[in-house]
Amino acid sequence: MGQNEEHDANRKESLEKTIAKILHRYCNFGWANYYIPGEKFPSLIEELVEVMSPGGQAGHEELVQFFLSVQRLPSVQERVAKLEDQFSIYKRG
Repeated sequence: MGQNEEHDANRKESLEKTIAKILHRYCNFGWANYYIPGEKFPSLIEELVEVMSPGGQAGHEELVQFFLSVQRLPSVQERVAKLEDQFSIYKRG
């Protein structure tokens, strides 16, 4: 197995363990089944999305530094291209 494939396998295993731990915290286990209480569901989804996101969320200071670094670029298109290159952007609701 190549080094890259081994890294991917280790990452997948680690991700599976993390997701299992999260589900264990949110799920109520009964006889031969389990369920997720409705009031816990939104928090569960938020936590799973955070775990699955590639780089996590950028902090305020990190964004400020980025925008300061691109303010001298001559066009908005270049700024947007650099933003897309360095960050994953998700639109809220």
